Amino acid sequence: MQTLAHLAALHQSYVIQLDEQIEQISERWSRLRAGIWHQAEVEQLRRQAHNLAGSGSTFGLPGVSEAARSLDDALHRLLNGERLSSSQLAELDAEVIRLEDAAVNGPLNEQSAFSPASLFSAAAQTSTMCIYIGSADPEYSAMLANQIAYFEYKTRSFTSGQALLAAAYTTRPDLAILEFELDEGQQAGIELAQQLNQLEAGPLPIIFIAAPPDFNSRLAAVRAGGRAYFTRPVDVSTLIDQIDQLTQRITPEPYTVLIVDDSPLMAEAYALALRVAGMRVITTNDPLQAPVLLADLQPDLLLLDMYMPDCSGQELAAVFRQQPEYHSMPIVFLSGESDRTAQLAALTHGGDDFLTKPIDLKHLVIAISSRIQRARTMRRLMVRDGLTGLFNHSVTQDLLLRETARSRRTDQPLSIALIDLDNFKRVNDQYGHIVGDRILKSLARMLRQRLRTTDLIGRYGGEEFIVVMPETSAASAMLVIDSIRERFARIEHQSSTGPLRVTFSAGVAEMGADSDPSMLVALADLALYQAKRHGRNQVANSDAAMHDQGLRQSPLAAKLVVEAPAPLVLVVDDDPNIRELIQLWLSASGYRIETAASGSEALSRIAQGGIDVAIIDLSMPEVSGLDVLIQLRRQSPDPAVIMTTAFGSEQIAINAMRHGANDYLRKPLEYSELRTTLERTLANQRLRHENAILQRRLDKKRRELEAELKHAAQIQAELLPQRAPALAGYSLAARCIPAREVGGDFYDWHHPAPDLLNLTFGDVMGKGMSAALLMTTTRAVIRSVARNTPPEINMRYAVKALHDDLEQASSFVTLCHVQLDLTNNRITYVDAGHGLSFIRRHGGACVRLDPRGMPLGVLPDPGYAQGEDYLEPGDALILFSDGLLDPWPALADDPFQINDLLNDGMAAEAIIERLLALPTLIGPLTDDLTMVVLVRQLASS
Repeated sequence: MQTLAHLAALHQSYVIQLDEQIEQISERWSRLRAGIWHQAEVEQLRRQAHNLAGSGSTFGLPGVSEAARSLDDALHRLLNGERLSSSQLAELDAEVIRLEDAAVNGPLNEQSAFSPASLFSAAAQTSTMCIYIGSADPEYSAMLANQIAYFEYKTRSFTSGQALLAAAYTTRPDLAILEFELDEGQQAGIELAQQLNQLEAGPLPIIFIAAPPDFNSRLAAVRAGGRAYFTRPVDVSTLIDQIDQLTQRITPEPYTVLIVDDSPLMAEAYALALRVAGMRVITTNDPLQAPVLLADLQPDLLLLDMYMPDCSGQELAAVFRQQPEYHSMPIVFLSGESDRTAQLAALTHGGDDFLTKPIDLKHLVIAISSRIQRARTMRRLMVRDGLTGLFNHSVTQDLLLRETARSRRTDQPLSIALIDLDNFKRVNDQYGHIVGDRILKSLARMLRQRLRTTDLIGRYGGEEFIVVMPETSAASAMLVIDSIRERFARIEHQSSTGPLRVTFSAGVAEMGADSDPSMLVALADLALYQAKRHGRNQVANSDAAMHDQGLRQSPLAAKLVVEAPAPLVLVVDDDPNIRELIQLWLSASGYRIETAASGSEALSRIAQGGIDVAIIDLSMPEVSGLDVLIQLRRQSPDPAVIMTTAFGSEQIAINAMRHGANDYLRKPLEYSELRTTLERTLANQRLRHENAILQRRLDKKRRELEAELKHAAQIQAELLPQRAPALAGYSLAARCIPAREVGGDFYDWHHPAPDLLNLTFGDVMGKGMSAALLMTTTRAVIRSVARNTPPEINMRYAVKALHDDLEQASSFVTLCHVQLDLTNNRITYVDAGHGLSFIRRHGGACVRLDPRGMPLGVLPDPGYAQGEDYLEPGDALILFSDGLLDPWPALADDPFQINDLLNDGMAAEAIIERLLALPTLIGPLTDDLTMVVLVRQLASS
């Protein structure tokens, strides 16, 4: 509904601006026809016509597009200097009028790309595929349907062949799975298959499942049109493989071809033929434009003319073959050259094939298609894992580098997930590697089906997988991966000893502002380790994992670590011999070295960035080392600085450290001391950077959590009654103060009948968000079941409705449910373990609400006894939560002590204000505090 509303609003906006556009076009055309010629105005007129030609049909007005296109063509000729005859101008007058009429009276084309009908029609075409299952065994077909559904197929099961056939006539399935035996008999599946193959829309892909096979059964299945044959027990992974192939669920990406030919006519002729075959084709008549197009498009194949001005096809191919990224791209020459020697010479420059003009366009399509298909197969073997079809280790490494760079460039989030099958070695040892391989393929297939096409999935050997999720936060990634985990855990894999189920654990990490790929993988691996340590079959977030332990360098993280460049050291010394000596020492140790002969030169180089450590001599002319250090630290804490000097004064060292030096060395320098100091400084620098990154991530998460909690608190506050109802002869007031942003206390009231008031007071065990979620559920359930029936019956329904949620959360709820009959001032109530409620009589006497029962969630059917009492004038019903016990612990045993703070004649709001003053004076709450007070007013009041 939201999409439809958006489309309607967008269409309305288009229609409004269309009126303005048409008016401007008419005015400009009138001036042009009157002989008022301005080049810029004609260009603007043509631009408007061109835009309408492209947008009219999109917004359901094809007449606008047609009229605008004619006007666009004529104006194009005018701008190119062509003179139009009077008859042509008259025709254009008619086109402008037709354009105006189409804008006002043109019917909306319901099949336009923009219209809601076509939008949802297209969505329906790509919706989940449907499979019909026919079996005389409903229990087996239900099991099979559940397993297939985990792979995003919709299923319907039938025991009767005639029922399945009738359903197929109404809604044609994408595939049928049939057993031989149906309700109609032992061979009814064969007969049904023959009938399904006679459907008007064409034969239906059919898979047969039968008992242990024999040749005659297989032959009968083939003759009936069966495309595949399985025997019980069916391995679901293998079955899904077959279903995917028969339904052609995975549509290959269209081939992309770049044509470079200096003849526009020939280039367009070839392009037209290839486009009709479903290929994406881009043409250029300028060979010098090919490098730019090639880099942008990354085509599957390059089709080159041999003889072109400025740059021949052979030269162009030779240039591309010198670049490693184009080594595997097929290059096909297409030329009228018939000399075989010249053709072979062209192939030696990097061509893969040579097609001779003139060529039949059908032959061209076949030649190009087969060449691309082979190239894709070879590329797949190079970049894909042979078993799972996922990206292999090295390719995923490159893709991760690319996506992290893109994330920084676009300032969009990026998350990765590391997935590891649980106890997989035991599976291989117990069931064999064939079963293990099927499980790996099953997980790979589920990942491909459940994740977006923009998500990158790789296998890193063994049972380890990685998912790179662009434009995705860690919270969203966790939801997606956890959903896949739940589905995968329910799949039954077949083995020689029976079915088995396998689970996986996963760790998720989100890229921070300063994260690199190796750090990102290390964080995800830390989270994966945490998920394993906490029991497996779960997904963990790196932020939570870092609270339990520091970063570790795990085996998996080591696999994906991108080789970082060696640290860059800047040696600053006015003595060239010292510079050369340090350079020789550190270069031999694998460091990158740059040098500066003065302080000013050093400051200039450091300002350019990239320096990890600067080794600076204190004593230099003009700008001393200390001056360099002081200016440097005014701007940034980076890079790390090691000071050197020939003087041994400790005061000099102390002064340098005070101004921001990281360490200090005395001359003459020793190699071992220099290297040790440098390594120590770099280690401290890395630790400081990591701490800064983690602190920024922590600050970000804290801000996000604060915002979420603030929003949750607002929602929770809005869920509580906003104002007390007007009750004749009564005052009613309530207050809820969570100890944190959100809490587990709640109160509610409503009128199930004009003379009845239902009043509910509850406290969920726990604090914070988990308690708040249960509180919301409990409140909704109580409100839905609390009718004008007695409280005892209302509570009975609430217990049944809440039992499963409370049991799963291992929580309970204390509750007091009161019903006030306004006609006779009688209250009936049930107290489910609350106990902190009583009636204060006018005059000071107090009465507890008895009897009391167990809290909700402790027992599946506790059985509650209903109490009853009456409210006389001046009586007050007071309910409060255990948050009031913090400042006044004695209330747990004797809630009547509250009476010491109260007086006769107080209204409900005044009682609450008096009671709330106590915790306000004592200090901050450690638990949620909620109060509800109902007072029957005195006759005089």
